[in-house]
Amino acid sequence: MTGDSNPRTGQSIAVLLGLGHVDLVCRDLERSLAFYRAVLGPLGLEEPVLFPGERGEQIHYLRFPGAGSGSLGLRRALEEQRFELYAPGLHHVAFAVETREDVDAAHAAAVAWGAEVLHAPRVFAQYHPDFYATFLLDPDGFRIEVASARDARG
Repeated sequence: MTGDSNPRTGQSIAVLLGLGHVDLVCRDLERSLAFYRAVLGPLGLEEPVLFPGERGEQIHYLRFPGAGSGSLGLRRALEEQRFELYAPGLHHVAFAVETREDVDAAHAAAVAWGAEVLHAPRVFAQYHPDFYATFLLDPDGFRIEVASARDARG
């Protein structure tokens, strides 16, 4: 545990740094790898590093470009199951990029790839006055957000 000490108790305060990785289970792993390479590769998403999964499958970790900034893991599904947005489980994955131009580039790459776009790039003022993002679906129907802000705090 790292961090500062609580001035009142003297105990260390834990510091949560963020997400280390998110793994998605994909119906067609090669198609999903191609999608993420096309849409996020030009923005620095690195080629996958392979690790064995608990079922003996290969997990393809596509790492974000900054040291310690996390990764996206892709695994092959064993069963056919359609993604349901409001069923228990994942709602969406949000990727933070540096600029509005990066959001536009991801959107253009997704359109060129043939992805379904839910929301073209625009400001979502209900989240933050400067929150610029696009929303689209990946090959498995997972909702993907690409935004030029880390979260609604700007």
